[in-house]
Parts: sequence; C-alpha cells; structure tokens
Amino acid sequence: MTAAKLLLCSALLAVMAASCSAGFLDYIYPTIMQDYYNLAPTKEGYRFNIDEPNGSKREEIGVVMNPGTPEEQLVVMGTYSSIDEKTDTETITMYTADKDGYKSRYMIKNRKLSPGALKSAAG
Repeated sequence: MTAAKLLLCSALLAVMAASCSAGFLDYIYPTIMQDYYNLAPTKEGYRFNIDEPNGSKREEIGVVMNPGTPEEQLVVMGTYSSIDEKTDTETITMYTADKDGYKSRYMIKNRKLSPGALKSAAG
C-alpha cells in the first residue's frame, strides 16, 4: 500500500511540474538573452556561438562523422575565452571532443601593453 501511495504522489508531482507556467520556469532556469546567443543547425550537425557583454565568448561546431554506419560519431570542436577583469588577462581554451575523449589546449594572454610596447608605439 505504501508503494502505491508513493507512486500516486510521484505521478501527481510530475503532472504539477509539467503544468507549471513558463514564467515560473524562466524564473528558476533563466534563459540566455538572444542578443548574444546564436545556434544554427547545419546539414551535418550544428554551429553555436555566444558573445557575452563582458568580452567572454564561445564558438563551437558539432559534426556527425560517418552517418548511418557503425562508425558514426559526433565530433565537437570549439574555443572559449574568458576575461579576468581584475588582472586584465584573457584565457583562451581550444577543445575537441570525439570517440577518443575530450582534449583541450589553452593560452593565457595579458591584455595590458607593457611599458616597452607603449614606448615603441609612441615612437
């Protein structure tokens, strides 16, 4: 009998969750503003990019390789960069994810010009 009550309670909870208004769900799970976000499906997969107002950005492409064969796999390649405003440095990460796993490389760039670079730029 306890299992039946638990099942009934779970079903009731699922129905209530499914009937929640979109406004309430947007409050719980805020959506990304469309001004900075772009997702475009392609024939082979998808293309995605996001440019945030603080200068951080992400670009990604996903391609289904060998479609319809036993060797079919999704290959995802992309980059993302984030900016640390305190130190004015930018971290750029390039990555690939495929059947062999996730592989990444990164680079850290100081966005400030050094005093020597400023002198040479001034002449």
